[in-house]
Amino acid sequence: MMKKILAVTLAAAMTAVTMAGCGSGGSKEDSEEKSKSQTTEKDNFNEEGYPIVNSPLTLKVMLSIRDTDSLIAPDDMPGIQDLEKKTGIHIDWEVIKGTDWKTKLNLMFASGEYPDIIMGSSGEVDVEEYGVTQGLLLPLDDLTEKYMPTYTQRITDEETDPTASLVASDGKKYSVGYLVGQNINTQAHFFINQTWMNNLNLEMPKTLDELTDVLRKFKTEDPNGNGQKDEIPVEMSLNDGYYGVPWMLPMFGIPATPLYIDDNKEVQFAPVQEGFRKCMEWLNMLYKEELLDPEILSQDANTVESKLSGGNAGFFTAWRLTAMGWDNGVEKDCTLFMPTAPEGVTPKLARYLEMAKNGAYITTSNEHIPESMRWLDSLLDTETMYSLYYGPEGEGWEYDAENNKINSIVTDTSGTKNCLDVNTLFFAPAKYISDTFNMSPQRLEKTDYCQTYDKAGIIQKYSNDYLTTAPLTAEEHANSSLIETDIKNAVDENMATFISEGVTDDNWNAFVKMFENMKVSEYVDMYQKAIDKMDIK
Repeated sequence: MMKKILAVTLAAAMTAVTMAGCGSGGSKEDSEEKSKSQTTEKDNFNEEGYPIVNSPLTLKVMLSIRDTDSLIAPDDMPGIQDLEKKTGIHIDWEVIKGTDWKTKLNLMFASGEYPDIIMGSSGEVDVEEYGVTQGLLLPLDDLTEKYMPTYTQRITDEETDPTASLVASDGKKYSVGYLVGQNINTQAHFFINQTWMNNLNLEMPKTLDELTDVLRKFKTEDPNGNGQKDEIPVEMSLNDGYYGVPWMLPMFGIPATPLYIDDNKEVQFAPVQEGFRKCMEWLNMLYKEELLDPEILSQDANTVESKLSGGNAGFFTAWRLTAMGWDNGVEKDCTLFMPTAPEGVTPKLARYLEMAKNGAYITTSNEHIPESMRWLDSLLDTETMYSLYYGPEGEGWEYDAENNKINSIVTDTSGTKNCLDVNTLFFAPAKYISDTFNMSPQRLEKTDYCQTYDKAGIIQKYSNDYLTTAPLTAEEHANSSLIETDIKNAVDENMATFISEGVTDDNWNAFVKMFENMKVSEYVDMYQKAIDKMDIK
């Protein structure tokens, strides 16, 4: 049930936002003490097994859902009813659509009347403000370890901690993670038209020079056999989707991102690296020889996808081949390409981490913390989790008789749903999802590509995804967002010039010097300090 923390009027709501931490929610230090104290009625609470409580208990949950979701009342969902029977805990649900979430969340914190649990992957909660600064959310590190064995075990089973992304600027985690894993480790892959190579009796290129020669033959020797010079040797956009120029940088030893982490855990700025220049010089050569799509500087991802659906491209980058909207296009002719590099350079693809995002929070007014933590863990029991995500067994999912893994059998996603769908607490890292779920063919295709590149040793050691989840303060986040916008605009503008007009010492030096005025060195240093604080493995 809702707990009254402060007596405030609506007119004083904005003042209450800053003062709420001084009410019964207490200071940040008080919230940490409450996190450790774990208030509960010992005779009613069971630390292991089910039910969680011996006598009925009601908890208040504030749940965010997407605007597009049409759900029956949670109390009427079979999975929720089964959960209550199993745990002994009834939930008083407050369901809020995405467009209303931010307003109602802020009003709730301003009122001082909090739910026990805030939940929903589609609803953002400012952890820095309400956790670190005001202390209205509990730090959960010790609590998850003590009361969430299922959640903790799934983290332990992974090679890297998928919840490292949840660490706040004070080094604590204020949420339980949400993750729908796919068991992948990189994003864009390289593809080459095998049918065209077969038609021209060409072998798979193994060096950058050999690749360039193949692209020239794609242009001049009519590999599609229609008697016209209509082939597009290289299809891409300037910087849109997984078809952009940055995805070519790995062939020159640079992950496709402005900031990256090298093998020594040092944060590097990619645009000023020599490999960046070499990539621009190669693309300019292709542009002058008309091996690049001439519309590269103006077309977006949708246009590229439309052209790929025509099946007339020789070389490109993409997320995968199948189920990409170009049916009967390039996927029937193309195959995975092992990226090449100039002599002395090792290709370096950006390592993708399947990182958790915030999924559930405990407020400081919660008087049943152990029960709440165990209830959240119960959501992650395999059958419960899939039932709340897909629907009841037999309707939304079933066990595969051959491998005893779960198959999704949802065919119609329209209409009103009898499960929480993506709004439930779902935590399925790579190993767990592989062990329990039969992924779709297109997901398995993507996984195979990732494993091929990983075995070749061309994926970077430390993922740049740590940078996107680095524990920055609210002020640092604001400053970095402004710098990143300036960087992107500058890089895109100059990439267009380099590709179309060429790279000279003068325009390259001017490009490098430009970043000094953007305070890029301070920007890199800020992220370096954050990465050092995360102690990534």
